[in-house]
Amino acid sequence: MKKPASLRAHLTAYLPELQTHPDRLAIYVESGSVRALQSRTHSFEYAYKLQVGLWDFAGSADSLMLPLLIWLETEQPERLRDRDATPFTFEAELLDSDTSDILISIDLTERVIAKPREDGTGFDLEHPAEPPVFETFPGIDNPFIQGWGGTEPLVASKAPGTILTPAIPPDA
Repeated sequence: MKKPASLRAHLTAYLPELQTHPDRLAIYVESGSVRALQSRTHSFEYAYKLQVGLWDFAGSADSLMLPLLIWLETEQPERLRDRDATPFTFEAELLDSDTSDILISIDLTERVIAKPREDGTGFDLEHPAEPPVFETFPGIDNPFIQGWGGTEPLVASKAPGTILTPAIPPDA
């Protein structure tokens, strides 16, 4: 499974406190299953509940939720397509006036394509990217990553009108 590592890298890029304190982020699979149909390719899909724990988190909830939504837009876009969508759930324990422990649960899927090798020695496995998101209306596209007409990701505001970008570019 590749999405847990991808989310760890993404959150670390957007939340500077995780660069200083990487031990405050725990990511694990709570439960999962494999979906498969009998076929010549032996391709399959993981379906799992990813748990993301942020311990002693001192940022605002907004500074965490927006990077999660940006990540989901690329890695699990169907979680954002329905008007009544609930992309993820969370629980929070307020430790004091500045910090909290936050546990986020995200239902994810991940396809694995098994391609038989020509020499018959086994299979090459690949995790393809999610299918692209199609525009709801022709010519209108409003991804989180572009924000309000810009090209940089919007993350959080410390003061009205202040836009923060990741401390490290997400592709680094």
